[in-house]
Amino acid sequence: MCDASSADKDPAEEFCSAETERAPRTAYKSGRGQPPCMKNVHSLESFVHRIGLVDLASVVDVDVIPSTLKGPTTRQVQPNKIQRNERCTANSTPAQEFLERDGMAAEKYQPLAPWTQLHRSLRTRIVGWIRRFRCSAGCMKNQIVSAFPILDWLLNYKIRSCLMGDVISGCTVGILNIPQGMAYGVLSGVEPINGLYASFFPVLIYSCLCTSQHASVGTFAVTSLMTGGIVHTVGAEMIAHRNHTETPVDNGTATFDKMPLDIRLQVTIAVTLAVGLWQVLMGVFRLGYLAVFLSDHLVKGFTCAAAFHVFTSQVKLVFGIQGLEERYGPLKLVYFYIDFFSKISQTHVPTLIVSLICITILYLTRVLVNQNPRVMKIIRVPFPIELLVIIFGTLASYELDLESEWGVKTVQNVPTGLPAPVLPHYSIIPEILGRTFSLAIVASAVLISLAKIFATKHNYKIDANQELIAIGASNIFGSFFLCIPATGALARSAVQESVGGSTQMVSLVSAVIVLIVLVALGRFLQPLPKACLGAIIMVALINMLKGALEVRNLWKVSLIDASIFMVTLLATLLLDVDYGLAIGVLYSLLVFAFRMQYGRVAVLGRVRGTLDEIKPLEDPMVDEVSGIKIFRLHGPLYSGNAESFVAKIRKAMISNVRVVSSYLSPVPELEATEMDETMTSGQQPSSGNNQTEITVVTRRQDQATDAVINIVQNNSLLTKAGPRQAKPLRAIIIDCSAINFIDVVGTEKLLRLVNECNKKGIRVVFAACSDSVRDILYLSGVAAALPEENFMSSVSDAIDEL
Repeated sequence: MCDASSADKDPAEEFCSAETERAPRTAYKSGRGQPPCMKNVHSLESFVHRIGLVDLASVVDVDVIPSTLKGPTTRQVQPNKIQRNERCTANSTPAQEFLERDGMAAEKYQPLAPWTQLHRSLRTRIVGWIRRFRCSAGCMKNQIVSAFPILDWLLNYKIRSCLMGDVISGCTVGILNIPQGMAYGVLSGVEPINGLYASFFPVLIYSCLCTSQHASVGTFAVTSLMTGGIVHTVGAEMIAHRNHTETPVDNGTATFDKMPLDIRLQVTIAVTLAVGLWQVLMGVFRLGYLAVFLSDHLVKGFTCAAAFHVFTSQVKLVFGIQGLEERYGPLKLVYFYIDFFSKISQTHVPTLIVSLICITILYLTRVLVNQNPRVMKIIRVPFPIELLVIIFGTLASYELDLESEWGVKTVQNVPTGLPAPVLPHYSIIPEILGRTFSLAIVASAVLISLAKIFATKHNYKIDANQELIAIGASNIFGSFFLCIPATGALARSAVQESVGGSTQMVSLVSAVIVLIVLVALGRFLQPLPKACLGAIIMVALINMLKGALEVRNLWKVSLIDASIFMVTLLATLLLDVDYGLAIGVLYSLLVFAFRMQYGRVAVLGRVRGTLDEIKPLEDPMVDEVSGIKIFRLHGPLYSGNAESFVAKIRKAMISNVRVVSSYLSPVPELEATEMDETMTSGQQPSSGNNQTEITVVTRRQDQATDAVINIVQNNSLLTKAGPRQAKPLRAIIIDCSAINFIDVVGTEKLLRLVNECNKKGIRVVFAACSDSVRDILYLSGVAAALPEENFMSSVSDAIDEL
């Protein structure tokens, strides 16, 4: 037996003992009364039973008793929780020991069946849902505010502390929206004005429905690139169908210039509508949690690779090469740069000069001013160099007549005023519904990740499902006004927060700035060279392109996370945006499955000089408990790793050697007959007839050390022992504290292990089981093969008991 010091008495037990000493014991012993400290619990049980909820006999939690039902005594202590369905365990709580000591024997532990648990859970959810929607003025007000969060923050808006910062931030974001909206409109395959529309109409709806206070919604490079790919593919199919041909024009290499504008607009607004429908459906069905499957390193790898695609799409505008075709599909970057370098001699020099001037000005201002902490402390607001490039580029183009004299392509078509509502062509939606799903996922993941970043930074909560509904409704509304799909943008959101914006009033102010441009200044932007827009996009992508260096930090922390980043990055670069995202998600799920299968098994021992501190044996201060093996599985016990876990325990049973912590691997399971033969013969297998294996096992027993040397040669066993022989294995403790669930296969493996150990006289103890794990062990029959005292509350208690 292992020596153990007497544990301190639990506060609940002391409290119950004190109460029973002050009260007549004969009353409740004879059945005419009950312990004073249990009266309130029994009254709560009858109350819960009357209202039709769960039986308190199976759910007893002192901490959740309503204050109206608590007596003066129950408020004075903080007793340990009497865990659900643990009233009759051998290692019971102090309250149960009190009952048993006073003659009130506990009933046998009976876990709830899965269907009973499901029934009670559904009933509780339905009751809660009915109470939420009951007819009352307060409930109706809460529902309206929940659906339209603008009513909450607008009515509680602090004018003195927030208005000035929101106005300055809104003007800054609005100025940034003008050049980026025009540039990303061209990237989407339509006109620059469509990008400006997306910076106005969706912003109005999102600011009314969102829960984020700092997310800036509008155009985004990655979503614009994905939209342009869908517009090109579907538009080519529509042209082929119109011309009564079977294949799209130019085999997927046609440019947007060869595609009629009306077809591009039809497809674009249909894409925007489909994306909005997907997002609203995900929000209504509470699927906001799906964004967690797109991990940060996966999103970084995807956005970095997508930035290369966006950068490549602007090369044609910057160099002004006329015969350079746009490609789509796998290996499109490879084919594009092969064509580019073969036709680089056709570069339009005036266009390249305009581009280089714009890129130089934008980059130097970005590095020396906007990213210089010393300068930013003085000016506080980012210098709007993009807007100045557009203004002076337009003036220079108008004065020098760059289009007619030098052949530099300009924007030309920038209508003034707001567009009339247009109904999307619903016949296109079935064709693009599947293609827009990945676009909706990317747009949603970017927005939710962005909102969570700023919510965590400023200590407020967001509702991911409400965010999906908000951005989905924004895109649906924007589809009727010729908008491209909108989502959150990290650069503009960062500027909004750094300048001093604290509410969505910033979005309303920025929408006013864009409205002024649409109504009064749009016609003045017609001479603007398209090369200026391409230069703005290229410089804006620099930070995203630098994301490729993130692999160095990931490599230092986790090779697996670094592999997810690299696989997503390379798949998106070599194939296409849609294929890269799908491969990245699949690889991430595969890695998750392998992580579960190859869970780490820690072999535990007791820290030298202590009685209740348990740690892995890798620590030199940890001693293996003589005659006891302690295993802890980090992760679930399911069909993927149950065989390996049980095989590791069987290996310890056969050899009784010092087993170290390791990761599971899909090794063949050692059958019971093979184990019996090995234990009976006392021989260990050898890998060859002439191979000699020397195993040195150092087994520390408290302060004494025994050395055992096993020499295996030609299948014969020789043993040289130290001063004392090690005790035979008498017990195996399975620490279940890190196991969150066990499936049917896992319970079958455990049941076979328990039966085999019972035959060999080895005691199997389960320690620190959670409620769900304990229920599974009882429902599967594993607990039936063990006595009640083989379930312990902790590993240290199990060691003391053994």
